[in-house]
Amino acid sequence: MTTKIQKIILEAQEKIQIRSLLDEIIKDPALTNQYNFMEKATLYAHELPRRVREEFYDFKRSEVAAALLVSGNPVLAEGAGPSPSRYIELDEDYRLNDAKVLHGLYGSLLGEGIGFTSQRNGSLFNNIVPLEEHRKTSNSSGGSVLDFGFHVEDAFHPARAEYLGLVCMRNDERAATIISCIDNIKLSTEEKQVLFKPNFKISHNPIHNTSDIIEETSQAILFGHKNAPYVKINAAALNIDEYSGIERQALEKLLDHFTRNRVAVVLEAKDCIYIDNYRCVHARDSFKANYGDGARWLARVVFASSLRKSREMRSTIHTRAISA
Repeated sequence: MTTKIQKIILEAQEKIQIRSLLDEIIKDPALTNQYNFMEKATLYAHELPRRVREEFYDFKRSEVAAALLVSGNPVLAEGAGPSPSRYIELDEDYRLNDAKVLHGLYGSLLGEGIGFTSQRNGSLFNNIVPLEEHRKTSNSSGGSVLDFGFHVEDAFHPARAEYLGLVCMRNDERAATIISCIDNIKLSTEEKQVLFKPNFKISHNPIHNTSDIIEETSQAILFGHKNAPYVKINAAALNIDEYSGIERQALEKLLDHFTRNRVAVVLEAKDCIYIDNYRCVHARDSFKANYGDGARWLARVVFASSLRKSREMRSTIHTRAISA
């Protein structure tokens, strides 16, 4: 199977070490502010158990696994509390719980947490909950009735992150996160060449309220090395009928590859997963949502290998919010 999930199941001593680190962080109220915390997360991440750090580095460096899943995390001892019914990250007094803090620590082993000005005012930790008013909104993280098709996170943006991270607070609906990796795709030389050309439209999803400063209509689908390409595509918003000939043929082969290599991961409460956002697309099938306090609740952060690559798109050196 092309789409491989690397798994870490924490051992008892590792849980004790991680819990002690979380307690140290959370006792400082300032560090439960998402922006203050992210400035310190990389430093604290050095104190995670060595085996965990080794697994994350192997995932990042080897580019073999599509995603890294960490289970058995010592968080949410008293539960997550009621699922939010709105975007609580927009509140001035928004604070991170221990699951989100650990999520940020793990992700900081892969890169720097970033946000976008077009997405919830540049928030880094974005809550994903099904909202009844968005239940039939296509390609929305707040939707549930409709499938959310294959896409690379923030595919339209040149400063998109290399890694997408999700932490699960609650998933009683057993809704799966779908992942599919481009590795070992079979394309003819001509098909591959055309996907490397900037001839395709990559649209943004509804979570972005863009200012149209990014050119979405003339982009390449594949990039990187010709023999092991990376991918950026928003198949969820792709109108394949706009293409014909070799372009359509190549797109159909790419989408068929993703369909045949898809893996469904049902996240349990306390799970953290990190998806290679250069090599993988992800999706979510429709599900029957438990609206209200018991709704499926994830929190998302995306991690970039460097903040410098987005410097011209950030208003100050200190902000992590990229213009979009």
